[in-house]
Amino acid sequence: MKGNAYINYVSFNTDWWRIPIGNSFGYVSKKEAKIEETGAPRPEQVSSTFYGDASLTEEKTPIYSSISTSSKKIGQFDAHIQIEVINQNENWSKVKLGGLVGYVKKEDLQIDNGIPVLMYHNLFREEENHKFKGTFVTITPEFFESQMKWLRDNGYHTISLEDLQKYVEKKKALPDKSFVITFDDGFVSTRQYAYPILKKYSFKAENFIITSRTPDQSQPFDPDQLTTQALSMQDMEKMKDVFSFGAHTHALHDRKDAHTSGLLTQLPYDEVVADLKLNRKELPTLSPYFAYPYGNLNETGIRAVRDAGFKLAFTTQEGRVFPGDNPLILDRKGVYPNMDMEDFKNIFATSN
Repeated sequence: MKGNAYINYVSFNTDWWRIPIGNSFGYVSKKEAKIEETGAPRPEQVSSTFYGDASLTEEKTPIYSSISTSSKKIGQFDAHIQIEVINQNENWSKVKLGGLVGYVKKEDLQIDNGIPVLMYHNLFREEENHKFKGTFVTITPEFFESQMKWLRDNGYHTISLEDLQKYVEKKKALPDKSFVITFDDGFVSTRQYAYPILKKYSFKAENFIITSRTPDQSQPFDPDQLTTQALSMQDMEKMKDVFSFGAHTHALHDRKDAHTSGLLTQLPYDEVVADLKLNRKELPTLSPYFAYPYGNLNETGIRAVRDAGFKLAFTTQEGRVFPGDNPLILDRKGVYPNMDMEDFKNIFATSN
């Protein structure tokens, strides 16, 4: 807006200044702005990282110079922009705009409710599930498809883990109705059932792979061989238009017995780091994303995950992902066979 004096800016190139706006950046033409001498300090680097509460604009939202709609408008946020609210009263929220302080009407904002990261494992049809009816990780492809159809019909869309990483780091706002789909263990059933269903509804997903179990050649689908049937390198190559492939340890997805935690929390730090680095190396691409086996973790395991080069790591703890979360201890929303469609829809209720 004409007359604005930004104090938080850097030269982006010969033609543009860059300023932080909300949780993003904006650009001002150098031809339409001039430098004024001022005693105000200016940061050497421009960052959109913020420390206030995260809110989202619902529509295009004017920014006023004071708490009155008759005051000067100093800018406007587009719809669905994530912004920092410094503080607020009953009617107004205080925000930042390129080093300026502005005010937006509180009614124009909504709370950022976080991103649901769905967690799946295995898909079997009822009539072929002879051995694993009691497992909490197996749902039917029919149930899975009904979930994907509901999400598509209600305007939801998947985002990549790259986008989620930027969101957690407070470097990117995400559109309303964003979510993530993850599968743990790399079972062949994801090739048999999940892949065609996801492709049908134009959704993307992450599949966390145990690379010590990965064969070179594809295996015929056999629902009686759950634990020995893993996606091959051939499978992953054919599925990469829908799936990305993250890490789930090379050979640590195991435990001494059902009453102890996984090997990742039992072995020395050096052994865990070596396994995780091998896990990354053996994937189709060197993924920076990891899921803890059984959701088990401790301080040593978290440090090993970080030092192996991972940027995001997921637990089985129930919850959503928010800006500023610890990126190596991210919650997910598990989808289980004892759920019905109402339970599934409730995952996306704004109160959750």
